[in-house]
Amino acid sequence: MTPERWAQIRQTFDGALERAPKDRAAYLRVVCAGDDELRREVETLLASHDTAGDFLAEPAANISRTLLYSDEEGEDYPENYRVGPYQLQRRIGRGGMGSVWVAARFDHEYEKKVAVKMVKRGMDTHEILRRFRMERQVLANLDHPNIARLIDGGSTPEGLPYLVMEYVEGTPIDQYCESRQSTITERLRLFRAVCSAVQYAHQNLVVHRDIKASNILVTAQGVPKLLDFGIAKLLRSDFSKLDMTQTRPGLRPMTLDYASPEQVRGESITTATDVYLLGVLLYKLLTGTTPYGPPERSPDAIQRAICETEPRPPSAVILSGSEAAIPQATLKLEAVEETRDKARKRLRKKLAGDLDMIILKALRKEPLQRYASVEQFSEDIRRYMEGLPVIARSGTIGYRTAKFIRRNAAGLAAAALIGIALAGAAIVSFSYARFATRERVLAERRFDATRTALQRELMQAHLRLAEQQANAGENYRAAFNLAQAVYRAHPEQAESRRDLAHAAEKLGDLLGSGTGRGEALQRYGDALAQYEALAAMDSHDLGAQQDVMVVASKAGAIQFQTGDLLAALASYSRSLQIAEGLETIEAARGNSRSPETQRAVASGNAHVGEVLARNGARDAALAKLRKALGIYQELFDANRENAGTRDALISLHRTMGDVLSAGDRFPEAVNSYRRALALLPAESGADQRQELQAKLASLGK
Repeated sequence: MTPERWAQIRQTFDGALERAPKDRAAYLRVVCAGDDELRREVETLLASHDTAGDFLAEPAANISRTLLYSDEEGEDYPENYRVGPYQLQRRIGRGGMGSVWVAARFDHEYEKKVAVKMVKRGMDTHEILRRFRMERQVLANLDHPNIARLIDGGSTPEGLPYLVMEYVEGTPIDQYCESRQSTITERLRLFRAVCSAVQYAHQNLVVHRDIKASNILVTAQGVPKLLDFGIAKLLRSDFSKLDMTQTRPGLRPMTLDYASPEQVRGESITTATDVYLLGVLLYKLLTGTTPYGPPERSPDAIQRAICETEPRPPSAVILSGSEAAIPQATLKLEAVEETRDKARKRLRKKLAGDLDMIILKALRKEPLQRYASVEQFSEDIRRYMEGLPVIARSGTIGYRTAKFIRRNAAGLAAAALIGIALAGAAIVSFSYARFATRERVLAERRFDATRTALQRELMQAHLRLAEQQANAGENYRAAFNLAQAVYRAHPEQAESRRDLAHAAEKLGDLLGSGTGRGEALQRYGDALAQYEALAAMDSHDLGAQQDVMVVASKAGAIQFQTGDLLAALASYSRSLQIAEGLETIEAARGNSRSPETQRAVASGNAHVGEVLARNGARDAALAKLRKALGIYQELFDANRENAGTRDALISLHRTMGDVLSAGDRFPEAVNSYRRALALLPAESGADQRQELQAKLASLGK
């Protein structure tokens, strides 16, 4: 096919896409008059465009070119073709850019089947080669029992890259569950193993962003293996040139049936994206369909639904879905003889409640409203399986009581029988006791109110003593224990939540400054839970939002110090987002930005920049650090006597110098170190000055 012919097909195809589907036939009759071959080519492309479920949402020209040339230009390899020490045996997969083969070593050094992934001849565009090399680099950094392992890699005699992977002889996870008639519990265990693999990838700063049933094969031994990191996103910049996020505008790698709202809208991809995709996968494993099916819907309709429509709870799908849509094995519960209708209702009952809430939390439109991590998602499923209260459900007394009753049904049944017997005797004297009971209840209420007031007063006394450095550890812990007691007695009171949050934060501060960083993070978690609840109870309570912002930043600092960089990035980003939200609120109210809010935004950017720099994401780090510098410089220009602002500027310039130096941008690094030196006051300690001078000397200045 000549370039001129391709240009004609592309122009006609683009013109058809600009028209409503009902108008396309008339358009093609006019444009393709007398050229039946042109019309057939364009109609083939349109059909592929409308029915594609697994695609890269590229501009139309890029999609159509891949579809059109995949067979004619994309010449595949013959059997017995050799790459490195491997000989291709049979093809087991083929896509738009490459093919996957079962292969074996022809040098007989050892006997082992492998999977070799090749770029098809004629498909070696810069874009495809970049994506392929990125996948190879991602796999090289991952070693997990539930991730298909990279064994080798190299280039063909034509110079095309290939990678050699562990050969996984298995079945897609949804088909595996159906063929084995897996129960819900078995499906959840399998799903948690997949979560373990995804969480491991996140800890290694990789977002998969194409998690779907066909990318997870389960072996005969029941071990799931996560495959295909071909469109993964790297959270490090040392491989940024290979990162598929840095492609042409409009190129959004995804599989539409599993895509998250941010993927559809072309927004930033984070670990929360994988949480969403896992939510879709679990939805499919339990209902047999994806949240926004059926598959015959057009891509545009599915994209609108993903971004605008709330998914139906899985239990509702089971109740109203067709026989074909629901996993047959899940309908086969304990009793084979029961009717399909009864089985459906039993399955719906198993899904309704906690499982519905867990899946719907993972499928929230807003990334920050989903589970904070894949690990938290998996942990909530574990809690469900063990009959414990789940994070996805509000922690009401009634809900937790119901969970307690289910876990202790046998013991409570015996207690209930005794209670019934006692109740029979009690009825006889009930009429005589009503007055005494009423008086006792009133007395108990008065006593409870007095006790609560005393506990709160004692808690405040312990906090005051701690702040005066009088046995700070003992007093902060005593205050926290008292606040917990009051909260357990009155969880409905905002004051109880606020007291517990404050006491937990104070104890976290003390523990974090010493060797108790692990417990400090737990206490910060307690504080965040209460501050978030207060913010949710009153969206106008900016104080609670500020408290969340501050505590999230404190948690991020400990996570950064202990080397948990992914968690630190999440905590600092959360704090920064709230700070930017407060800034937006101030602007909407017609107020000038307060110095406090400006400092919060600057500090948030600086912290995120430091974590990104530690991760090696230098370009992204520099962008955040520069934003922080700009804000702090504005504050410093307004008040040059503020020592805190000056210190922040010195620290930022020093950090900028370190990041620039690590990236071999030595002249810029020198300028940053000199700016830091210039800001040091004359009376400043010699250590800082000597450190900066040593950095300059190492750069020959």
